[in-house]
Amino acid sequence: MQIRSGSLLIANPAYADKQQQGHVVYITESTEYSTMGLILNSNDTYSLGDLLSQKDIDWPYETHVGIGGDYSPTCMIMLHSNEWYSSNTMPVTNDLSISSDGFMFEKLEIGNDPDWYKLFLGTSGWTPQELEQDLKGKNPKWLLLSRPSQKLIRTETNNIWDIAVAELSKDVFSSYI
Repeated sequence: MQIRSGSLLIANPAYADKQQQGHVVYITESTEYSTMGLILNSNDTYSLGDLLSQKDIDWPYETHVGIGGDYSPTCMIMLHSNEWYSSNTMPVTNDLSISSDGFMFEKLEIGNDPDWYKLFLGTSGWTPQELEQDLKGKNPKWLLLSRPSQKLIRTETNNIWDIAVAELSKDVFSSYI
């Protein structure tokens, strides 16, 4: 079972912790030291305008920010299509990248935006040992979908878990047919 950038963790309906129930996490980076990801379907969202007004920045658009995880909860991260870049952009796959810098807001404000993007506060993270236990333990908390579709990644928050489970089921059963 290889965890790689671009994979999805799907909360196991039978064993996930209460705070993880229904979550789908997009893996943005996986190394021998840690795995990092973004919760794609957190029910908690904030208004970007409200967040930026605390820094005296006037944001005229209705933009929502999801909770990406508990690590670095004040860090703003943008998951976006990879034709766009900012001063701190890291490719995740051939299709998607992440950016995290102040310049990205300046670009967005003047209309220089990616074809698709979603904003998050914070990130999720595990050590290799933690994630190994969460995936392979007696009661695994997460299910792994190695190659999720772009449709799944870009879908609306409230449908992601159902679509992820359907894609995982199709993936699992295709190896038996």
